[in-house]
Amino acid sequence: MTEPVRLTDSAMLARRLLWNRATDEPSSAQPIMVLLGPTGSGKTRALESISQDCGNSVVHAKPFDFGREQPATTVVALAAISEDLSRRWRARRSAKFTRFALGLVAVQANLDTFDRVKARAEMSAALREFAESPRANDIAGQVDSTADAAEPMLDPVLVTAAKLVLPRLIRTIGRRSLAGAKRWHADIPEAEGAEPLDALIQLSRRARNEPEAMTAWLTSAFLADVRENHPVMARPELGSACSCENEAGKTHSHNWVVLLDNLDHPGGYEFLSDIIAARERHLRQHNEHDPLLFIGTSGRWNPEWESHWHAPWKSAATRSDEVLVVPRCRDAGHWRNNSEVDRPQASVHPVLLEPLEIEETASLIGHSPYFSEAKLAQRATAGLPKAVEAVSEMLPAARLREGRRDILEPAESTPEAWQQRLTDLRVSEQLQDVDLAEFVNAAPFATAPWLVPAESTSLVSLPQTGRILTELRSALWVIAPDRDGGTEDQSLLHPWIARTLLFALNARGEQDGGSYETQFKALLNDPHTRRDLARTSYCLLALGRFGEVVETLRERFDQMPHQKWIDLLILVTSAPDDKPLHRDNAQVYADLVEQDLRDGPAERDQVRNVLARLIAAYWLIANPLAGPDRERKNIVVQSFHELAPLSHRPDVAALYEAARRADQLF
Repeated sequence: MTEPVRLTDSAMLARRLLWNRATDEPSSAQPIMVLLGPTGSGKTRALESISQDCGNSVVHAKPFDFGREQPATTVVALAAISEDLSRRWRARRSAKFTRFALGLVAVQANLDTFDRVKARAEMSAALREFAESPRANDIAGQVDSTADAAEPMLDPVLVTAAKLVLPRLIRTIGRRSLAGAKRWHADIPEAEGAEPLDALIQLSRRARNEPEAMTAWLTSAFLADVRENHPVMARPELGSACSCENEAGKTHSHNWVVLLDNLDHPGGYEFLSDIIAARERHLRQHNEHDPLLFIGTSGRWNPEWESHWHAPWKSAATRSDEVLVVPRCRDAGHWRNNSEVDRPQASVHPVLLEPLEIEETASLIGHSPYFSEAKLAQRATAGLPKAVEAVSEMLPAARLREGRRDILEPAESTPEAWQQRLTDLRVSEQLQDVDLAEFVNAAPFATAPWLVPAESTSLVSLPQTGRILTELRSALWVIAPDRDGGTEDQSLLHPWIARTLLFALNARGEQDGGSYETQFKALLNDPHTRRDLARTSYCLLALGRFGEVVETLRERFDQMPHQKWIDLLILVTSAPDDKPLHRDNAQVYADLVEQDLRDGPAERDQVRNVLARLIAAYWLIANPLAGPDRERKNIVVQSFHELAPLSHRPDVAALYEAARRADQLF
């Protein structure tokens, strides 16, 4: 394979899945991998990196984009894919999609609908013209005339695709291969025992009356062509080192790779369903698998996958052992190398795209990964490429001042300026009938670290909240952490979206139906929130009731296992605040500690004093849009160390570990 400067995680995944079989092995089922990520997560770039890595060494079709303006049917997509797979390959012959091309010719033949004898003569003439035309230009002219005649009765998108694709496909067809393709069309069950010519006539009529049956027929033809061409085109390129991650030294063949972009757009999921159905039909009849590795992308979760896979926003506490967890890209596909591990019995294998590493983020913004600018961009965007590009334009030219809270604030901090960021990322693209102001209204219910559960009944009257929360989940903006946190069914909204929503809410005050304070009070007063200590404390801290939160955590310091207590503290301090952005961390920190001294209990022990400093500092540096703050970080580290000798529990190692992690995270 061609070795790029740095292989992406998606390209490495493709390499792990390239192994088709050794010479003496039977065929096996190949997966349909779907790379998942929200808008701006680099899905198209991931496919491009796979295509680049395949180069000329692996037969592959370049990404077919279902997000084009014209909705693509399965047959249109297969036409484009077959054309790409049959292009000229260095040191390989061209693939011949004879059955599929013959099927397209038959589909577009303009036949008499009443006279069978006449229809047979017309079909024979159409096939003879295509088989005997010696030049591509002649073929193209015949395709145009045939397609134009059929156009009133066929899908115009299919007609256009055939005009573009058929001349190139038919260029590889010889008389022998055409005869074999005719027999294949007669032998499949859909032909119902008809002779070859009658089978093609039947296919032509189904194209007009039964489009689903036509799709199934042509999909089977496409896969049959792949199975026939694969054995002589699937070995690693002569003279090159094989880089698929499988058993070395065995004579083997590679899968062909088909890349599909934007499967969540019209036609994408239907394409997968048609491929899966065609595979299952052939497996029942012949117990044989095709050698195609499909790798697609989707910006939305498909509920149909939930019979095999947990939705990405389902927390560890709510998962069933009988349903698989969607893996990250780096962890996916390793089951292909381990015969002792049973493959999941799922036709589609969703995979979460990896976020950018700090080095990649630094490269995008033009800074060293060791600089504060890169660390801020990584925390603010969680490695989302499109958000990183936006942040790079907001960073100041001068070096960042420690503890600044307004670095990523718009030049004019208006509700409209904050909302524009949501529009730029198309967060509410599927909610065209929902006003953006209503979307901002729902900010507290969306950004709390669990989202509002479906069973909540007494929320503030926001009729669109349920739709908004569902959309955020479906569009993959919400992901559950890998481990349980401070509360059950925990899930996290992307930090760039979450903080943008909250700042937009705070910037507008009481206008448009709800302020930051009224909306968080509504969330606090929901019975589901009140039943959960973490959720209640989170809302109290978001509302600025700092002393109450300190006292709650003080009471439970020696009552809970320290690791659970630390999880609770981290979750609670992830709450937002409505403090003015022009005041830096040092000023807000001093106010919080002074407020607790003034309004807290008269009798204070050392644990209470340490906790006030710890919670104030942790809360401020947990803000992903705030600048680096070494002083507050040092307070957090020191506070954890001070708490250890004050504990009455035996598990103080968790406090020292929390100090170590805080020193690394911020």
